[in-house]
Amino acid sequence: MTLNRREFVQLAAAMGASLAWGGSARASTTGWHERRDLYPEGVASGDPDPSSVILWTRRPFESGGRRVLTVEVAEDDAFRRVVAKASAPVSAESDWTTRVLVGHLKPARVYWYRFIDGEANGSRVGRTITAPPANDPRPVNFAFVSCQSVNEGKLNGYRRMIFEDERAAPADQLGFVLHLGDFIYEVVEYPDELPTRYDRTIYEVCRIPDGGQTGKFHYPLTVEGYRAVYKGYLADPDLQDARARWPFVAIWDNHEFSWQGRQSIVQAGGAPQPGQTVKVAANQAWFEYIPARVNAPSGSLDTFGAVAVKNVPIETWDDSGLGIEPNNLKAINSLIAYRSLRYGRHLDLILTDQHSFCGDDPTDAEGVGKIYDPAFNGMFSEPAMIALDAGRTFNGGKPPAELSFGDVSIPNPRKDSPPRTLLGTRQKNWFMDQLRRSAATWKIWGNSLGALDLRADPQNLPDGLTKQKWPADTFAQIGSGDYGSAYHERGEIYDLVRDSKITGFAIVSGDRHSFWAGYAASRLPPAKFEPVGISFVGASLASPGAMEGGL
Repeated sequence: MTLNRREFVQLAAAMGASLAWGGSARASTTGWHERRDLYPEGVASGDPDPSSVILWTRRPFESGGRRVLTVEVAEDDAFRRVVAKASAPVSAESDWTTRVLVGHLKPARVYWYRFIDGEANGSRVGRTITAPPANDPRPVNFAFVSCQSVNEGKLNGYRRMIFEDERAAPADQLGFVLHLGDFIYEVVEYPDELPTRYDRTIYEVCRIPDGGQTGKFHYPLTVEGYRAVYKGYLADPDLQDARARWPFVAIWDNHEFSWQGRQSIVQAGGAPQPGQTVKVAANQAWFEYIPARVNAPSGSLDTFGAVAVKNVPIETWDDSGLGIEPNNLKAINSLIAYRSLRYGRHLDLILTDQHSFCGDDPTDAEGVGKIYDPAFNGMFSEPAMIALDAGRTFNGGKPPAELSFGDVSIPNPRKDSPPRTLLGTRQKNWFMDQLRRSAATWKIWGNSLGALDLRADPQNLPDGLTKQKWPADTFAQIGSGDYGSAYHERGEIYDLVRDSKITGFAIVSGDRHSFWAGYAASRLPPAKFEPVGISFVGASLASPGAMEGGL
């Protein structure tokens, strides 16, 4: 969709971005000279469409209030053909970050950009690419990444991506990088407290001000704490170079907010705690450091405008498991990250948020621990997991009164509960509508959580892999944190794809720290096997793999 200038101004205002409007090309007259030290987190671009893209930088000043940078966008890297120039305000209130929406650009085109302060001190030069128009038949090339713990590794995977992309033919170069979450890990280890973990060196990221601690992990509770983590991560040179080379399209996973948290509940290895102020702080820092087409609560071009909330226990839930406590709802809705982007004729990219509206984990229900045996290294009865996930909808509305494993039986704690949802009602309705309406060749679901079954066959494992023999003639499920065990909701989505005859359905996801590929199917054999698409899970960029973590 092409916007006129008035519509473009309204869009930029809603997104909390400054704006620039492309025009005739002319040579730069800014007197720019590069001072990367004054722009310590580099530059970035994000969420391109056929005529616009968001540009980002951070230029901190030692003192003073609002300052104004200049941004230039050019058709060449020497800036002899500057097509857009605009002011970009920065202030301490937004941690000296700025977001500029540049419009009236040409589709499927490489542009170069840079920021300049009042003394002509310039950022490094960034490169970005607009999307092809909706009827463009050319292939779309992108890479998807996730899980980049610089605390426990290095991001030299980006270096290899850059190396290959620079040497590729133009038609084979990447159009964008899709980041599927865990851009940061809010749980930070300090090298002087923990020099190594999983035989990996622990690297300094930051020191978190006014945060919390669980074991050797420190975590933020304020926007200043989250900002410190983002700045620590963006000190990585390979990440900076990647953000300067390609536009990124990003959706968060759990660690942009809280390790085991959901909605506005904070949980970092201990008991869950109300964290409405923490959720708002996490959203604000994400907004400030990740250029994306999301709307700021303030409607301001300069600042996020954090909503006022209190940390209050959530005691009332709707039928989807959403806490209806007002502060919880305000915190969640302070930033809505799910969205879709179109790339030419062939790609609709639909991004969803699996944590802000997520219901509780069925395996946390009362008594379930009695049918879980640690002797089986994280494996849980697959039939019990399916019944727990479906709740009162299991078996056509006839759930079992009891659940059993081996010689242990418990009352079914979820026989009267609704099925689990990761998306929540509103987002799921939006997502399904996007699938129905898409006319693109490929409808790609960008989902931070893996969707392939985490199934194991413990009856046929070699002796010694478990401490005792599996006491059932069933398969096992490993873990309960992603779509591998969200059978009911995953089935709803796949049934829609099948019944609506939607073609070209694919899923790309992360989080598991390992590579997976397979068919998107609600059930595996011996149940009826009906694939409706394909599903991929990418390994982590730097975070410890599943085998390192002891799975």
